[in-house]
Order: sequence, then C-alpha cells, then structure tokens
Amino acid sequence: MKTTKISIIAPLYNEQENVGQLAAEIIGAMAPAGHDYEILLVNDGSSDATWQRIVDLQQKHPQITGIDLAGNYGQTIALRSGFENSVGEIIIFMDGDLQHDPADLPRFITKIEEGYDMVGGAKKIRPENWFKSSLSRFAHWLIHRISGADMTYFGATFRAYRRYLLEESNMIGDAHRFLGAILARKGIRHTEIPIEIRQRVAGTSSYSLKKVYLVIIDLMFLKFTISYMNKPFRLFGVTGGMMFIVGLLPTVYLVIGSLFFHFHLRVDYLVEFLFSIFIMIMGMLLVSFGLIAEIGIYNYYARGNHSPYSVRRIVREKE
Repeated sequence: MKTTKISIIAPLYNEQENVGQLAAEIIGAMAPAGHDYEILLVNDGSSDATWQRIVDLQQKHPQITGIDLAGNYGQTIALRSGFENSVGEIIIFMDGDLQHDPADLPRFITKIEEGYDMVGGAKKIRPENWFKSSLSRFAHWLIHRISGADMTYFGATFRAYRRYLLEESNMIGDAHRFLGAILARKGIRHTEIPIEIRQRVAGTSSYSLKKVYLVIIDLMFLKFTISYMNKPFRLFGVTGGMMFIVGLLPTVYLVIGSLFFHFHLRVDYLVEFLFSIFIMIMGMLLVSFGLIAEIGIYNYYARGNHSPYSVRRIVREKE
C-alpha cells in the first residue's frame, strides 16, 4: 500500500439517490491502486435521507467519514469542513452528484506524485445548450483576464491539492469557484487534465440564472481579492484621498474667492460649496474605512480561530 494519505471530499445536498453509487465508484477507482485513502462525505443540510445513507455507508466502509453540518452553508463551507476534518496530504475535491467521474481520481493522484502542487480538471465535454456554452466560454475568458492565472478552465470543483495549499487558504463565501485561480497566482506548480462531465442521473441541479448572477458578484470579489485583499487601504485610501482632493480644490477656490475677490458665497455659490464639502467628507470616510479594514484584516489573521459553520455530528472509523 502506498504511504501518502489521500483525502477525497464530496459535499452533498439532497443526494440520497446518488451517494451510494458515488461511494461505490470512488472505492472502485481507489482500491486497485493500493492507495491509503479516506472518503469524506459532507451532508450540507439536506432535507432528504442523504445523512442516513451516509451513516449506512460508513458502517459498511470504514474508510468513509460522514460529516453532518447543522445547516445548509453552501459548497465552499462544506468543502472546508471536509478538509478541516481530513488527515490526507493530498486533498481531492469533487462534486457529489456523480457528474464528476471517480474513475479520473488515479489520474489526479499521478500528476500530484509527479511533483505538481495542484491539478485541475478541465472539462472537454458537457451536455449543455449553446447559450450555456457561450456564457461559460465568456466567463472563463473574463476570469483569465482578471486573475492572470495560466489556466484553461477555472470553474472546476474537481481538483487535487497538496495539503499545505489549503491550509494557507481562506475558504469562505463562494471561494471554491476561484480557488484554483487564486492559488495559481502564487507561482505554484500546477497543471490540468481533461475530464468529461457526466449527465446527472438523479436529483435536481442547483444551477440557475441566480448562479450566473452570483458568479458575476464573485468576479468582483476575485478582483478585490487579487488586488487589495491584503492591503484594503490601497483601494479605500487612494480612492478616498482622491475624493478629498477633488472636494478640497473647489472649496479652497470658493473660500479664497469670498475673502479676496468678493464672491457672494452664500448667495451665488452655496450649493457648490456644500457639495464640495460633502465630497471632502466622503473622502475622509473612505480613508477611515480603509484604515478600519486594514486593522480588521490584521486582527483576523492574528487571532486565526474562526469557524463559519457548525457540525451536528461526525461518523467515522473508531480508533
């Protein structure tokens, strides 16, 4: 048996009809290679019998760990909870709806063993309509332009990481969408392998136009993360400083004019004067906000102990 521990993490939301086949296919893909591995199935607040299916599977397969989250936190937090309860040096994220083929798992592992720090799945075939395909191509082009990451496919959850990368990452909100792009910018060794996205055979897809809107919002967050996350004062401070100057110049002009050139400030320029004062105040507020954000980020990383989720229970092999 190979000694490097591998953790395979799959979030599940109302996947009672798929979780059994998912576990069977993962075990079928991993067992022949002789890897030391664990499977972490994360129930993300399902309203069906997904959790009971996980419990039943764990009793049959000791390599399975089941994590029952107290609520529906979303895919990123579900993946994070799985990672924080894992022990592997190689971490593989995948979807729990069977659209990711577990037969690809050995290919990810092989690439990591070749020396790569991150291996992403780049889909080559997905059964979808022309509109979705065009939208997807545009989104990937836009993400590439914003992030500057040398990748062809950004949206894949199906990805393998060396553990240290995720330990240094802050997985909150919907960060899983762009985690690969953010990590790739750090100069790590990364590559991609072609994968096929399978048709969903049971359950209901959670993707909708709402998801498209959320992706747009996340793109804005990605730009902020890349440019200003560690130094928010550069964004708010510079913007606020420019606003202050824009407001200061006409204010000085009007004050000097009223003192030395007989401007009738209260009669002819009152609105302009008040507006310039308002711009100055807004600039000062932005500068102050930037300082507060800088202090907040410092305190966040200094204290470190933050959990955005609660776990109701965990079932795993008894030691």
